[in-house]
Amino acid sequence: MLIRGFLSQNVAIGCSYGTFGISMIGLQERYSAGRGAVSLGFSLVILAMGLLGPLISRAVERFGFRRTMMIGTTLAGCGYALLATSSNIVAFFVAFGLLIGPGVAMAGTLPVGLLAGGWFPEWRGRAVGLATMPMLLSMMPMLGVAVIEQVRLPGFYAGIAVLHFLMLGVILGIRGAPRSDAVGNPGAQHRADRTGIVSRPIFWLLVLSGGLLNSISITGVTNIVSLLIETGTSPGRAALMASAMGVASMCGTLSIGWLCDHMGGGRALALAAVGLALSWLTLSYVPGFMLTLVALILIGLCGAGTFPAVTVISTRLFGLAHLGKALGLFGLFTVPLTFLLPPLAGWLHDATGGYPAVIACIVAGCGLVAVNFYLVGRIERRQPR
Repeated sequence: MLIRGFLSQNVAIGCSYGTFGISMIGLQERYSAGRGAVSLGFSLVILAMGLLGPLISRAVERFGFRRTMMIGTTLAGCGYALLATSSNIVAFFVAFGLLIGPGVAMAGTLPVGLLAGGWFPEWRGRAVGLATMPMLLSMMPMLGVAVIEQVRLPGFYAGIAVLHFLMLGVILGIRGAPRSDAVGNPGAQHRADRTGIVSRPIFWLLVLSGGLLNSISITGVTNIVSLLIETGTSPGRAALMASAMGVASMCGTLSIGWLCDHMGGGRALALAAVGLALSWLTLSYVPGFMLTLVALILIGLCGAGTFPAVTVISTRLFGLAHLGKALGLFGLFTVPLTFLLPPLAGWLHDATGGYPAVIACIVAGCGLVAVNFYLVGRIERRQPR
């Protein structure tokens, strides 16, 4: 189940997050749009993922993982097929907002995280980290640039559509964990039943901090290639460096998952936020190749472990029985941050003529997130295991 979930997660997230950055300049030319407008397309994916979170957790409970994930993969495949055949900006927004976004939500991080955590409750952080390890995301920049050069953007999106339809055979073998394997924290479950998740201030601190961290990660993924090209890096080398960041993010999901199991999700994400702040601060000085590569690797290590950590924190605070609901509500209430901040970064770039102001905002946001997650970690450690 872990391998099947891993493959579904990688196709869903790798093909959406991993392709948008390398396609951004081509999409701007194709649709004669600014970077802020094109970035809005990817934000529609984030919007759909957030809004559908509570519904997806309920769909998994009612219809099962297999049916939910197959519908999602089919929707996403249809979205990429629409991108391959259309040249209208309205179709672009429809593809990302109504097809790819819901598809990624139904076949990506949330259902796969619940699937992996259900099968391996004693090693939840590491299991979710392994299942959500973004291997395809690390390969997509270099692979995508090479494919786009050969078959152009429409052919590239057509290939991604075919990949999604092929994934349906893999998802056919998915099933949920036996209910007897799912054990949780009765005290936390009782607290969630009595007071409700959204009535607890710690939930809103988690939403603010996790939403900011997700927004920073999304902004990095969608803008890093353009940032490198603007600082004089060739497109090929920029894609190579973005791939190195993706490889580091694979290690990041595992390492942060390991940290979560040993020191708690809050403290793990506080350390990750500090690492992100330092790496983005380094990029603001336009360093040489090696130092830039080191900074990108650190961004990859620190930016990919938000979901495993939030899963561990939510399990500890709200109980396993309410994990799906807590993660769904987390995704829903982080929508204003994950939907608005990445395109705002694009518009800030256009307004100021570069990335320095964007980087300054990212560093400040990381500082706030580090403090908040340190506080979350202190509360988390007081809860019974």
